Amino acid sequence: MSQPNPRGSTNNPRASTGTATGPDKTKQVLAQVDEVKGVMQDNIGKMLENHEKADLLVEKTDDMRNRAEDFRKVSRKVKNQMWWRNMKLTIIIVLVILAVLAIILVPIIVTFAKKN
Repeated sequence: MSQPNPRGSTNNPRASTGTATGPDKTKQVLAQVDEVKGVMQDNIGKMLENHEKADLLVEKTDDMRNRAEDFRKVSRKVKNQMWWRNMKLTIIIVLVILAVLAIILVPIIVTFAKKN
């Protein structure tokens, strides 16, 4: 068991190797506390910055998702419009071809019918 020395501390081998005692030890501990406090404040600041960046990223993601959905709706609408336009054009072309064939074939059929 350690014995108290005249200064009031115990006979500790660590204490005798030159570690600070009394007010010096207090100053050293306070300096370490201040250092840790500064590091923690920096860490909290960085954490808040990261949180703000994450919130901004979430907002941008939501906005992008909404824009993608709007784009999908508009593109479907345009696709359907183009399909109907193409179908109308196809029907018109078929009708024109049928009309031309009718104009050509009707007189030929009528002349053959008169000959028989």
